Amino acid sequence: MIYDIHTHNMQHQGCGILMEQARQHGIDRFLLLGDVLRYGEFPTAEEVSEINDDTIACVKECHGMADGFCFMNPALPPEFIRSEVSRCLQAGLKGVKLEISVCCRKPVMDTLMQELEKYDVPLLHHCWFKTVNKYAEESDPVDISILAKRFPRVRIVMAHLCGCGYRGVEYIADCPNVYVDTSGGQPENGFLQYAVKRIGADRLLYGSDAPCRDFGCQVGKVLDGGLSAGDLDKILYKNALELLKI
Repeated sequence: MIYDIHTHNMQHQGCGILMEQARQHGIDRFLLLGDVLRYGEFPTAEEVSEINDDTIACVKECHGMADGFCFMNPALPPEFIRSEVSRCLQAGLKGVKLEISVCCRKPVMDTLMQELEKYDVPLLHHCWFKTVNKYAEESDPVDISILAKRFPRVRIVMAHLCGCGYRGVEYIADCPNVYVDTSGGQPENGFLQYAVKRIGADRLLYGSDAPCRDFGCQVGKVLDGGLSAGDLDKILYKNALELLKI
């Protein structure tokens, strides 16, 4: 089995196309994270709810092949954050996705993190080390490690192993509540093998970032990484099913 923990239901591309592409590449089930940049870096409450409505609808359209996360802008009013997270979880979504609205080391994250802890659901957070073209509020692995230590009971998936690199793995190595997904960037050899040795296969999750990136290319870097069958099973599906309580 292969569970892809990092895909997006884009407004311009229906879930039917995504399902077909997934099947062609041996993906059995995937997690939809929303069209997170549809309204730019700082979406309003109404825009966030629209994105989440689309994700809820897409999960239903996929008839058991997809799960979904609630997208959120943590800078929005606490009342909205609480009500929207509750609404999305009641609709069957299984966690929260953050993009680039707020650097995650900031105190404004507290309301959302408290809700995640209360409901015992995970956070999947965009993360990337950049020297150029960095968004104003974009988080990197240093920020993730600070957040994880402030909220040790919240399970956090740091997205984009290939965007965080060796240094990113080092920053979250002592944060047992942080997982890393394999998505992001070109399928460069070495990152995954290093992460398995440094933090263990139990904290790694296969993700593609489809349709922004290709299923085949992203799953290939995991399958061709020279890992043991046991480690592959953990990364490709077992860790995801446990994290999402499926």
